[in-house]
Amino acid sequence: MGSDSVVDTRRSLATQAADYLRAGYHCSEAVVLAIGPVVVPDWHPACIRLSTGFAGGVGGTRNELCGALAGGVMVIGAVFGRSELQDDALAQQLTAEFRQRFRESLGESQCRWLRENVVAPEGGLGSCAVVVERATLILLDVLAEAGVSL
Repeated sequence: MGSDSVVDTRRSLATQAADYLRAGYHCSEAVVLAIGPVVVPDWHPACIRLSTGFAGGVGGTRNELCGALAGGVMVIGAVFGRSELQDDALAQQLTAEFRQRFRESLGESQCRWLRENVVAPEGGLGSCAVVVERATLILLDVLAEAGVSL
């Protein structure tokens, strides 16, 4: 796949994640739903349900982890995580890298802070789209650097 088509695919996936958010999915679900089926070889639609509780900073409290970050962590786990006792260093390393880049790009990882400082002030459905898009692009960078192709 050429460089331009990879960039187009990445942008398309980020836009798709934001569109899922605008359609009513939570940030965590939007990232998982847009990226999971593309990069997880044994993807199952039930995987989306695992991300629902991360909505609104964990259960709607806005006091915890941003759902877009949580969704990305779940995708990394689905690709590189373990299903039995074995070395999980790569999954841990990629998750730490994703979190660091997320924080560098957006300033924080807490839902409430992001909503107050990054999100469009009008609020409403899809207001976190900028966070979801940026998180998706960061996630795709981390996955590509780890050898995951689109």
